[in-house]
Amino acid sequence: MVDAVTGFVLKKIGGYLINEVSALMGVKDDLEELKTELTCIHGYLKDVEAREREDEVSKEWTKLVLDIAYDIEDVLDTYFLKLEERSQRRGLLRLTNKIGKKRDAYNIVEDIRTLKRRILDITRKRETFGIGSFNEPRGENTTNVRVRQLRRTPPVDQEELVVGLEDDVKILLVKLLSDNEKDQRFIISIFGMGGLGKTALARKLYNSGDVKRRFDCRAWTYVSQDYKTRDILIRIIRSLGIVSAEEMEKIKMFEEDEELEVYLYGLLEGKNYLVVVDDVWDRDAWESLKRALPWDHRGSKVIITTRNRAIAEGVEGTVYAHKLRFLTFEESWTLFERKAFRNIEKVDEDLQRTGKEMVQKCGGLPLAIVVLSGLLSRKRTNEWHEVCAGLWRRLKDNSIQISTVFDLSFKEMRHELKLCFLYLSVFPEDYEIKVEKLVHLLVAEGFIQEDEEMMMEDVGRYNIDELVDRSLVKAERIERGKVMSCRIHDLLRDLAIKKAKELNFVNVYTEKQHSSDICRREVVHHLMNNNNYLCDRRVNKRMRSFLFIGERAGMLGGFVNTTNLKLKLLRVLNMEGLLFVSKGYISQTLPDVIGELIHLRYLGIADTVVNNLPASISNLRFLQTLDALGNYPFENTTDLSKLTSLRHVIGKFVGECLIGDGVNLQTLRSISSYSWSKLNHELLINLQDLEIYDDSKWVDQRRVPLNFVSFSKLKNLRVLKLEMGNFKLSSKSRTTIELVDVNFPSLESLTLVGTTLVESSMPALQKLPRLEDLVLKDCNYTGVKIMSISAQGFGRLTNLEMSMERRDHGLDELRIEEEAMPSLIKLTVKGRLELTKLMIPDRLKAFVRRN
Repeated sequence: MVDAVTGFVLKKIGGYLINEVSALMGVKDDLEELKTELTCIHGYLKDVEAREREDEVSKEWTKLVLDIAYDIEDVLDTYFLKLEERSQRRGLLRLTNKIGKKRDAYNIVEDIRTLKRRILDITRKRETFGIGSFNEPRGENTTNVRVRQLRRTPPVDQEELVVGLEDDVKILLVKLLSDNEKDQRFIISIFGMGGLGKTALARKLYNSGDVKRRFDCRAWTYVSQDYKTRDILIRIIRSLGIVSAEEMEKIKMFEEDEELEVYLYGLLEGKNYLVVVDDVWDRDAWESLKRALPWDHRGSKVIITTRNRAIAEGVEGTVYAHKLRFLTFEESWTLFERKAFRNIEKVDEDLQRTGKEMVQKCGGLPLAIVVLSGLLSRKRTNEWHEVCAGLWRRLKDNSIQISTVFDLSFKEMRHELKLCFLYLSVFPEDYEIKVEKLVHLLVAEGFIQEDEEMMMEDVGRYNIDELVDRSLVKAERIERGKVMSCRIHDLLRDLAIKKAKELNFVNVYTEKQHSSDICRREVVHHLMNNNNYLCDRRVNKRMRSFLFIGERAGMLGGFVNTTNLKLKLLRVLNMEGLLFVSKGYISQTLPDVIGELIHLRYLGIADTVVNNLPASISNLRFLQTLDALGNYPFENTTDLSKLTSLRHVIGKFVGECLIGDGVNLQTLRSISSYSWSKLNHELLINLQDLEIYDDSKWVDQRRVPLNFVSFSKLKNLRVLKLEMGNFKLSSKSRTTIELVDVNFPSLESLTLVGTTLVESSMPALQKLPRLEDLVLKDCNYTGVKIMSISAQGFGRLTNLEMSMERRDHGLDELRIEEEAMPSLIKLTVKGRLELTKLMIPDRLKAFVRRN
């Protein structure tokens, strides 16, 4: 496990030796020797990890290795921090640079020589105590990993892998779809031990077509061990999908839980609702929630999942408690072979016998079976016996435990993948993790390395896909064949936290667990109303990441003072949901002290009131991601022109937004048409995700007319959203119609809001070769009676959504020819367009949704 950290530090040393060679001239040889010794130790660590049981001497030795790896990182980062600070000095302060540089150079020479002596001492200890024997790393080589990842099958819908729950689904569907005997809500409790599939069963019921049609509204929330009632209530309100984003912002400002209860009660009153409350650990959680759910509707239902039988049977009201059983051997084998054998052309009797022996020892626990099958699906047939032998040596109570299979899977991972899995421990229990954000964080941490063939973000996504493939992470939401969000089972999350603590990898601050002086990362879940954390003045100078994850805790919680931000080595700062205080008032401007964090790669200020950035932001030349999602619009000029490392800019920048050369930029969501017109589009060669938004209150001089030609230079563009009234998709330009497939070879998703469409618009759009998702919202169809999609049009399109809220600008008829859209699985017509006549093939009628 320590090899994950040493591998990371080795790559960091290598990066400094390549990119900062001039600054290291005096210590280059010493640093090379240090790297060589650490490389050898890295190899021994792999041998130590391969053992079934690590002896006490080996444990102490690996702790010494961990300490020195972290100290090497500290010495190098601190040295380059000082160099960067001196380079930014102006005026008389520059006169002190020469003396300061000499002192810094002398100090780093001494520091690295001290580190060399320590690492040589660690090597002698290894030889003295006979720890390990050096072997070449056992992991797959990088090239083979990349090829295997690129050829892997697309993410699988986890509901398709549900086995052994067919009878449970039938029984519970009858309960869900029938009227209650009494005029009050009916509660279904699903209980059983962790890993049996309670959530999978509840999700299967929740997503049933019959259930969707039966209830006026549905909502899903989770509770977990560490819960806050307000968070549960807010999640239910959001999940209902009937409250606007603006209204949600107002709701978050409610000070008391009772206000949220009354609001939710009002939303549900008189409706036939279904609410799923997942992972309830104590009765108080339900007691605090039930007041917000109207009880007197004959058809309303609540589903509760819990491990505790007493909770399942003890909730007040009309209850049906359903105990989830273990799988039979036949069901276990069916679940196992679906994944374990998928890459094996011929399964002989010996392989089946070995597999059945292992499955038998899993005792019918689905989670253990899927993790085992995920491990074996990546093995050659001649390696199955090795896995089996390893499991047999680790049997507990004559059965295979989840922790045992996980350890085998974890030990064989590349160090990059280990770090990716450990990083999941920063997220709260049952948290839906957005993959885009997770990848941005991993890149900023330095856990994803450059690849000659792929962007770091693509490598990061492949790592997430591999964790899904190993069944260590569940794909929660899949769009266009990509995992958009994921979730980790709480049992596997517990294992990730355990390993992360052993490595001093992350400290999760709670009212019981306070700040750490040695951990590299600190995370706070659920912003606390009493501000205990934010008043904590202890500062860990070694901290590399500082994250807040959770809902904003109303107007009385989540205040932060600038004194908490003076952590010079920070690479990641996520202040989601915080409010900044300046001179006793809430400030909409980010504090100037941000400009001192010159190592910063990730700055997250989403869900805050910040809509103005200080001039000092220009100091952050290494910044890769600026995330201001959900904030008020940035109406003033935002100058990001000096931030040449920017890869992702997310926020509503309705005022002028200045971008530098933009060669590294991949995400730009969203800027105005005026700002877009000022950019040098030829330099945006890596831009993949673009959103342009014109605020309706801006005068016409700030809106620039655009057409598809405005984006013709963006050959790598995958996602495009245009929300602007003066964008026209017309046939006046031959380029628009005839060359749309040439100009947009990579476009996968297109959203047009308020766009003027003509009859020739569809012939242009349907030629896009890779388009899978098309959303047309509030578009202007004036003068258009019929919109046609011809045969072979939209060859890859899976989702077409058309909606209209305005009374005018409607469409009379949508005509789709027989062979058009062969891949379509969802056609949605909403709002005023529900009156539109649909002339479509019979094969598509099953996919139509009018709502």
